[in-house]
Amino acid sequence: MRARVACVDIPALPLQLLARAHPSWRDAPFAVVEADEPQAKIEWVDPRAAALRIRVGMRYASALSISRDLRAAPVSVADIAALRAQILESLQARTPRVEPDAERPGVFWLDPSGLGPLFGSLEKWSAHVHGALTTLELRGAVVVGFARLPAWAVARGRDDALVLRSAAEEAELAGRARLVHLDLPPELRSALAALDVHHLSGFLALPRGEVGLRFGPEASRLHALFDDALRPPMQPAGFEEPIAIEAELDPPDDDANRLLFCVKGALHALMAELGARSLALRALTLRFELERHPDHVEHLEPARATRDAGSVIELVRLRIADVRLGARVERVVLVAEPARLDGRQLELFRGRRRDPDAAARSIARLRAAFGDPSVTRAVVRDAWLPEHRFAYEPTTSVDAPDPSPGDGGALVRRVLPRPEAVPHGRDGRPRTQPPLVELTGPYRVQGGWWMQETLRDYWFGERADGALLWLYQDGSTGGWFLHGHVD
Repeated sequence: MRARVACVDIPALPLQLLARAHPSWRDAPFAVVEADEPQAKIEWVDPRAAALRIRVGMRYASALSISRDLRAAPVSVADIAALRAQILESLQARTPRVEPDAERPGVFWLDPSGLGPLFGSLEKWSAHVHGALTTLELRGAVVVGFARLPAWAVARGRDDALVLRSAAEEAELAGRARLVHLDLPPELRSALAALDVHHLSGFLALPRGEVGLRFGPEASRLHALFDDALRPPMQPAGFEEPIAIEAELDPPDDDANRLLFCVKGALHALMAELGARSLALRALTLRFELERHPDHVEHLEPARATRDAGSVIELVRLRIADVRLGARVERVVLVAEPARLDGRQLELFRGRRRDPDAAARSIARLRAAFGDPSVTRAVVRDAWLPEHRFAYEPTTSVDAPDPSPGDGGALVRRVLPRPEAVPHGRDGRPRTQPPLVELTGPYRVQGGWWMQETLRDYWFGERADGALLWLYQDGSTGGWFLHGHVD
């Protein structure tokens, strides 16, 4: 008998993620935009917005002119990755072999072999998997078939669980799928439409050699996949269950040194278990179970996945040194988040070279002592106001400096946390001490009409002592402000 494959298809994953984040939007037209600004392009639209003729690729401001009820927000790649990881974890509880599709964010491939007797039948198993999507407040289909893309084609447009009885039934149902629903490249879909080919059956009726010659190798590859002529092997995502070690304290204790000693013993046992499984420690969760009080939980992350208990104990010591538990501890539970070893070996002959992990270890110590938000880095944001074009986010690593020479002569603009008011004379020019000898500008920044319009004219001002100031004049009040210095 042919091996089975199950397809979990969650259509329009970014839209569903946005709907989960904003439950009040479910009854209004909404869309996913590429950025939080009026001229951002729309990337996804829900059926209500599509019925109003709001289309993908349209500017958000133009879409608002069609419907003032439209709601929109960006969905980051990190948010989608986090949701995919959540879905993956839920699916892995139903089968150990789950492969997220590399090209389609809402598609997962599952191996159902051997699970029918465990759940009673494949129908009951697929319904159980479908129930996992409902629990996550997601809409999708689960189809148990015989080939990947034909099963996915059957799943498109469905919202239930289905077990196909034969490959012939799968081919028949897949052939009815419309090409517009199968995420084909737009050029290929347009070319097929010109040939009056709108369903998968018509596409598969074309000779594969002619498809490759006329439409290119990607079209030939898709033809082979949909025709079940190309069967890539299952590559399931790896997963490791958390490993936990418990230590009882009899009698209960709240002394930090004795607690650290208890944690140290449990941690060595935890590391031994990780070593027996050829794993390393990616993160550690400490749970202190208190007398007649809620549990106290701490989460620690070393610089990189490690088996060095000493370095982890140092992080624990820094974290719990100033912790006030409020009650004595009855039990300590250590939960390890395991990771595969990355294959890196210690360098035997470092000589006088720098240790590439020294900065990462220092950051891990700072985060353990002062909390995760204590170490940040500046990141560029897509915004039109200068003070909004950067922000600080927590970081766990430091990138190595780029030794390649630049163009030279780069100017560094040091932006003040808040613009400082600068007095001006009767001539309207700003007054500084020492005085300005030259003003260069203006460079106009204008926007925000969708909230509160802002108009600024930016100038570079050179003082008599050679300092270069970055100033602007407010278009509504005429006042001058110092926004930064230029090095």
